[in-house]
Amino acid sequence: MQSTPQNQESTADRTRAHRTPAYAGREAVLVRQRARRSARSESEANKLAAENLDLIQQIVNQVATRYPRHVDRGELWSAGAMGLVEASRSYKPETGVPFGRYAAIRIRGAIIDSTRKRDWAVRSLRRRMRELHDAEEQFEAAKGRKPSEEELAEAIGVPLDEIHSRKAASVASSLLHLDQEDQDRVSLGERIRENTPDRIPDEHLAEREMIGTLRTAIGGLPELQRDVITRYYLNGEMLQSIAESMGVTEARISQIRAEAVHAMRSYFTTMYSDVAEVPEDAPGRRNRAAYLANMATKSTWLTRLQAAGPPAASHQAAG
Repeated sequence: MQSTPQNQESTADRTRAHRTPAYAGREAVLVRQRARRSARSESEANKLAAENLDLIQQIVNQVATRYPRHVDRGELWSAGAMGLVEASRSYKPETGVPFGRYAAIRIRGAIIDSTRKRDWAVRSLRRRMRELHDAEEQFEAAKGRKPSEEELAEAIGVPLDEIHSRKAASVASSLLHLDQEDQDRVSLGERIRENTPDRIPDEHLAEREMIGTLRTAIGGLPELQRDVITRYYLNGEMLQSIAESMGVTEARISQIRAEAVHAMRSYFTTMYSDVAEVPEDAPGRRNRAAYLANMATKSTWLTRLQAAGPPAASHQAAG
């Protein structure tokens, strides 16, 4: 019987349909085997790392003596932990090397690499500083006291100026963490007081808001009160001078000033808890109520901050 193209095609289709599942089945088996090996190796690696956590602190204690006291031991431990994890993943038992010995090398290397990345001082500088430190320790062990700079220079065999330059370089190369705590658990950042408020974000923001609040309060006053407050408090004019220029008595200007101050103080009490309340019977009660209602609709935190102007301008105004 002669096969037709249709018969040939259907035979080929049946052949492919028959072969494909077997091939796919073998691939699926291989994939599952690899997945089980991967899961098993990851589980074994995690177990190795967990069983050897104490090794990290041992290595940290060994290498910490090479670094100044300001170097954070916690950061050394973290770097060592990364080294231990990498060691557990790359360890091959068939080499015959005990895991503890292999991991110790990787942990020590990870710690050293991490400190080198954070250290901007060149190796030659570190070598000269270490030579100076070793000479100081040897002299103190032999003589029972700290050496003078002249004695250090003689011990190392360098001019006195070289001792001065090495100590200066040592100070400049020591980087301290502001969040590092001392024995009283107080951070270095808390010990150091910043005398320039605009360098402290939260304090600078609070200062700008206060300046903007003051400007907003003055700007919201009626024109006559605003003019008196500006001329008396900001321009330093005397009440008598203001009264003469306006053609009124000094007592009237004093009354306008008092009403304006009461209105502004009432506004400040809505934002600051340490501002004293204005007495209910203080002069200008009706105008004060209208002023507060107007400020409540027009004043927001953002508008007050914008009223302070650019940071540089607000800092100059504060000064």
